[in-house]
Amino acid sequence: MTTTTAPKTAALIGLGPHGKRVASVLMTMPGIELKAIVDSRDEALAWPDIPASVAKLKSAEALFANGAPEVVCIVTNGPSHAKLAIDAMNAGARFLMVEKPFACSLEECDEVMKVAERTGTRVAVDQSCRHAVLYRWLREQIASGRWGEPRAFWMQRQGIGLGCNGIHSIDLARFLTGRDVERVSGWIDAPIKKNPRGEQFIDPGGMVVMEMGKALRVVVTQVEDGAGPVSLELDLTAARVYVDERSGSIDVIERDLSVIPGPGRPAVFRKGVVPESAAKYPDMAPSIRGVLDELLGGGTMDCDASHGRAAVEVLVAAYLSGADGNRPVQLPLTSKESRAKWLPIT
Repeated sequence: MTTTTAPKTAALIGLGPHGKRVASVLMTMPGIELKAIVDSRDEALAWPDIPASVAKLKSAEALFANGAPEVVCIVTNGPSHAKLAIDAMNAGARFLMVEKPFACSLEECDEVMKVAERTGTRVAVDQSCRHAVLYRWLREQIASGRWGEPRAFWMQRQGIGLGCNGIHSIDLARFLTGRDVERVSGWIDAPIKKNPRGEQFIDPGGMVVMEMGKALRVVVTQVEDGAGPVSLELDLTAARVYVDERSGSIDVIERDLSVIPGPGRPAVFRKGVVPESAAKYPDMAPSIRGVLDELLGGGTMDCDASHGRAAVEVLVAAYLSGADGNRPVQLPLTSKESRAKWLPIT
């Protein structure tokens, strides 16, 4: 006798550019039945790719009026994340994906996680770089030890802002190394332009220096008027790795540590081999699919709420440091004031 499992019902809240990417993934996933898309804008709901079977709703209240679907994906701007997440869980959602940043304060992160524990909801944060082939390969190489110990990472992105884009770099430092951040120094820039998502959002660029375990320092720069594209330089004791996302180029130079330089005996370097699958411009659709697959899969998650919270904690610490003459801030943040620090980031 063959049994079939009914598809999980799903809804998406927020149909901006990234919301359309997430919607496109949901519409092609086996075992998922997209029931509704929510956006307050008529022009967003006029997107021609929305199937006729999918309800078009103007508010989350309308979606939750008769209970939430099993899967809810929140792809709105940061300040709305916590309330929508809590409302979805209280309405019955059991699988929740929240766009990064997870929330705008540690208090909000903790409240969402508290409700998730009470309701038994699995929560993932859409830090989809964790599922990009490029970054998963880099993590494997670092973990193998073939490149020695990480000593300094430099990560550069252009555009708005530390909360919107820079948080990817913050999270990648933890993902690539498996190490926690111990101290944070921050420099927060003045906004250069009005935030394209609305004047109520303040999410400028800046620089964050993270001191991590085993003498690793990571510098994250988010340059609002920078030319880009995204680049990373990873300096380890036995290798230097340079990544240019846009061109899909990865330059690996490995050093033979068995050769001790001396008079007439220069250091020995060799070109590292990079698999073709890693040396490609990261495709967001498979990465989003990776987040959703692990959310629905029942096992451990690389993108769980704890990692989303950790990235927000570093960002809050950077703002606290910036307001205190760039003095280093020790993690974890435990004071009531630091946990309540709220950032109108996107």
